[in-house]
Amino acid sequence: MSVQSIITNLVLRWQFKNGSKGPLNVGAARHKVDKLADRYPPPPKEIKHTPVPANAAKDLCPAEWLSVDQPKRTVVYFHGGGYFFCSLKTHRPTCAYLARTAQARVLSVDYRMAPENPFPAAVDDAVAWWKELLAQGTDPAEVVFAGDSAGGGLALACLLASRQRGLPLPAGALLFSPWADLSCSGETMKTKAKDDVMFNPHLLPEAAALYLKGHSDKDPLVSPVFGDLTGLPEIFIFASEHEILLSDSLRVHDKARQQGVKSTLTLRQRLPHVWPTMLMLPEARQDLKLSGDFVTRVTSAAPQARAA
Repeated sequence: MSVQSIITNLVLRWQFKNGSKGPLNVGAARHKVDKLADRYPPPPKEIKHTPVPANAAKDLCPAEWLSVDQPKRTVVYFHGGGYFFCSLKTHRPTCAYLARTAQARVLSVDYRMAPENPFPAAVDDAVAWWKELLAQGTDPAEVVFAGDSAGGGLALACLLASRQRGLPLPAGALLFSPWADLSCSGETMKTKAKDDVMFNPHLLPEAAALYLKGHSDKDPLVSPVFGDLTGLPEIFIFASEHEILLSDSLRVHDKARQQGVKSTLTLRQRLPHVWPTMLMLPEARQDLKLSGDFVTRVTSAAPQARAA
């Protein structure tokens, strides 16, 4: 474990976890992460940053591309934040780094968030962008869906919704500590409550309530852990052994394998929730390299098939 991770754990526990013992405050959470993101450097010069405005005629929310000069594949990225905070800006460094390690163009989707836009707004936005990419001629075999925390759950929900609507599925799904159970029924919500350096367990049900607005928390498009994963593409999951959402990753991984889906679960010790998004950590950069390797591998069959 790196010195940077030790320091980050201490800072998160002191500033994030200890500072959020009261009821969920949407405005304060948004302000805190936006203020932090204002300090982030711009994407590296070799990564092209292209904002994409909303297009009401096509039901498209805003998004942005982070791309290498000659991308060989596409990643569709859904940022985390409990469905109520974070943004394109907060996850721009992660998407830029992933673009480089995967030699890809990364579409970061600015889906609508709760409480202003509860379910199914986020899923509708995710599927709308997938339909648009397909309409533009993007080969699904050259695409991977990716996301962290709530964005990881949304990536899975987009797969399930796309399958329901008869759309082609991408080549894989890359998930960082996915929040895949908005009923918050995983046992590690309790057993890892003290170990987790970021979250007090009461916050997740409060965030879920903002997104659900009375909708069933067992709906697979809300909580993919309760869905039928049969026929989904290969899944690659990162999770910490010391986070309260560990059970979500464990159950998605186990269910996927039981239902014939190839799944790899990589567990790390003593790292915070969604550490691959924290580029100051050596562990994050290492695991984003592994993520790029996964994206490259699962999309490599497409050009080979065309050549044949």
